[in-house]
Amino acid sequence: MLIAPLPKNETARLSALKGLEILDTPEEEMFDEITKLASMICNVPISLVSLVDETRQWFKSHHGLPARETPRSLAFCSHAILGDELFVVPNAKVDPRFKNNPLVNESPNIIFYAGIPLALDDQIKLGTLCVIDNKPRELNENQIQMLRLLGKQTIRLLQMRKSTERLEIEKLSAERATAAKRDFIAAISHDIRNPLNSLLGMSEMIRETELNPTILGYVDHIKNAGEVILHLVNDTIELSRLEENASVLNNEWFGLHQCLDIFDSFFTAETKRKNINFQLHNEVDQSFILHSDKRKMEKVFWNLTANAVKFTNTGKVICSVRLEKTNDQNGLLYIEVKDTGPGISPEVKDRLFQKYNEFVPEGCEISGSGLGLSIVKLSLEEMGGEVEVESKLGEGSTFKVKIPILWKLEENNPNQSNEVFIRNSNLPVFSKPQRVLIADDNDLNRKVLRSYLKPLGFEIAESNNGIDTERDLKESHFDIAFLDIEMPGKHGTEIAKGLAEKPNRPILFACTGLCMPEEKNHILTSGFDYFMPKPYLKEELYHHLKEIAKSKT
Repeated sequence: MLIAPLPKNETARLSALKGLEILDTPEEEMFDEITKLASMICNVPISLVSLVDETRQWFKSHHGLPARETPRSLAFCSHAILGDELFVVPNAKVDPRFKNNPLVNESPNIIFYAGIPLALDDQIKLGTLCVIDNKPRELNENQIQMLRLLGKQTIRLLQMRKSTERLEIEKLSAERATAAKRDFIAAISHDIRNPLNSLLGMSEMIRETELNPTILGYVDHIKNAGEVILHLVNDTIELSRLEENASVLNNEWFGLHQCLDIFDSFFTAETKRKNINFQLHNEVDQSFILHSDKRKMEKVFWNLTANAVKFTNTGKVICSVRLEKTNDQNGLLYIEVKDTGPGISPEVKDRLFQKYNEFVPEGCEISGSGLGLSIVKLSLEEMGGEVEVESKLGEGSTFKVKIPILWKLEENNPNQSNEVFIRNSNLPVFSKPQRVLIADDNDLNRKVLRSYLKPLGFEIAESNNGIDTERDLKESHFDIAFLDIEMPGKHGTEIAKGLAEKPNRPILFACTGLCMPEEKNHILTSGFDYFMPKPYLKEELYHHLKEIAKSKT
């Protein structure tokens, strides 16, 4: 018996073998199918995928042989990996290299052996695909050719397995990184929103007092800076969802004029503070309702207009909307946002919709997140829409959007005139004063909300912890309750669930800095009627209250 010498590239060979991370792994069907097929083709009882390491030959697949490994010094495969072609031993009993080998004279009684080297780049032989019989024999040309092909397939499977494993590791790592990023964004969002609610709310309250113009200017700067931070938080969350493909289309029927109400009043006020003019030209008849993703469409309106207002210091911003009906139910919604700002240079225009592309022209004091336009583009792609830009330096810019939608005529509503009256009034109008509970452990948050509700003539009670809030809601009658979600003593969602069976349950507002979509869904399913993120927007609050007032008429 002769022990096979080590290959000249033994160090590189062992490194490549260990790099596959396959030694001592469980059986796998794809390799077992190879050995079973090899046995059938060559008409032999045993077939192996054998990998040779420092001291043994280990079998990734072992058809017809119970053992998983044998010593390398006894291995026929140690000889086979020294060459490039099929290594054949017709009769080991008469071959001086093997005739005294225990594997020949004892179990498994190897007499015939044929092994094709499993080679990486034709140089690194990891082991063999081999067939074994207990009697002398030869292989015909077809069997030899099939064995070569199966050997090539085996090496492909080894490489594919490693690539797949690496992809799985990378996928798991990416999933963990995404989860960590999501948790980080959620935590930052929550921790920033709560103080922002106080900052923006108090700024609004201060503006309503009599101040000299200098102090009022300072307050406006504080409020504008707070709004920039808020937009940054919102844009970061939105872009994170779009990049994860966690954002899905939520198409619904809605009236476009209802979408534009808050939008119009907000930007009219914002542009007034900058001493520029804002005009909304909505050519879509109020009798039409549209079918699309309302939230994403609002994102497009708000982000494009916010950008235009931010970059325009003199002149005006015009938002125009029209509907082109292509047939009885399909149409194209055209949105055009035009400003008289500084314009965009051609080199900036080419990368305008890229993430974190901060374009800060001369005269713009506060830069943004660089996320708004990338969110517009990603949202439009999801809706099947598109956007293009026309701009000249020194003359302004025009963003043109086209969104495919469905449309139909709204059914006649006998209360339509009343609805228009309520919608157009500055404040919600209730037929009788409402009894309201404001529950929040933050005193400033309660003050902000109370100041927004003060003009409505509500009877307002307050609570600063979950235990007292739950008792007050169960023992007393309230028409509306604003509940902070994370109060000491009892979580807001627990309180909402506990009120599910209460007759004449108040309308519940969830007031929270937890604004990730999954957090919002969890909160709303616990029994809340409205979700009101911090910092509170007065226009949004009044919009919800108008809906409630309408439902009570």
